[in-house]
Amino acid sequence: MNPVVLTFLGVSGPYPGSDDLPSVLLTYGRTNILLDAGEGIQSKLLKVGKSVTSINAVLITHMHGDHVLGLVPLIQSRSLAGSTTPLYLVGPEGLYEYLICSFKNLYFEPGYKTGVFEVSPQAEEGISKEVEIVDLVNALPTQPAGDTPLLKFSISKNSLLRLGNDVYVKPFEVKHSITVLAYRIDIKSRLEGRNVSICYVTDTLPLEETVKECYGVNVLIHDSTFASDLNDKALEYKHSTSIKAAEIALKSHAEMLVLYHISPRYKDKLKLLSEARSLFEHTYIVEKYWKLYIKG
Repeated sequence: MNPVVLTFLGVSGPYPGSDDLPSVLLTYGRTNILLDAGEGIQSKLLKVGKSVTSINAVLITHMHGDHVLGLVPLIQSRSLAGSTTPLYLVGPEGLYEYLICSFKNLYFEPGYKTGVFEVSPQAEEGISKEVEIVDLVNALPTQPAGDTPLLKFSISKNSLLRLGNDVYVKPFEVKHSITVLAYRIDIKSRLEGRNVSICYVTDTLPLEETVKECYGVNVLIHDSTFASDLNDKALEYKHSTSIKAAEIALKSHAEMLVLYHISPRYKDKLKLLSEARSLFEHTYIVEKYWKLYIKG
């Protein structure tokens, strides 16, 4: 099985002038999935040797600027580079409208088919509670619909998204000041019968739902904005502390915890690391451009 590579393009919470906004690139063979796309994402991709045309899918957690402001420039640059391969975007309600308004005011539309898959409460109505598999590749028509290649799909929270033969994405909702999605990604090698699983959980309170959705993953990337002495602030702003992230990792039987979205107030992050490791030994802090290789 090809190793799954996680390249951390940014790991901190937002602050003025930051080039460390949260984003992770997941690479498996020729599949490149971007988790969040804040400002400056293109230069970061180039820094790690990836072109914008190599990106197959972008998973957006929520519509705060530090997670989404780099998406429109990435889509534009992909067109300017002559890409004709489809791009698959997954995110909360509002993502499609944001893109349509941006493209209208920039007098631009993509030169390739782009599917926007919004997780929508309306899509829950009248459907069963069974998991629904949505094949992203086959969801897009051969020819773009209407006058724009930007196509909108509403999917339910029960959806399991398939990208190619081996990659499955399960969005689920967490709790923040606005609607936020987290993602579980499973890479299943049919030939070798092995599996790698990652959960990406940012900007949220600690939740039992996360324990359930992330059970048994190889790597849990979890919001750890504050140290435990600022637990009241974490509750106020609907974030997690490092010790609460460790608690989630322990309960979910994750193999590894990566502390993420750490407040820039912490110049020395060892305090957060030691707090988390007091409960969950296999906790790590990563820096921008670090890579993590995972074998099934």
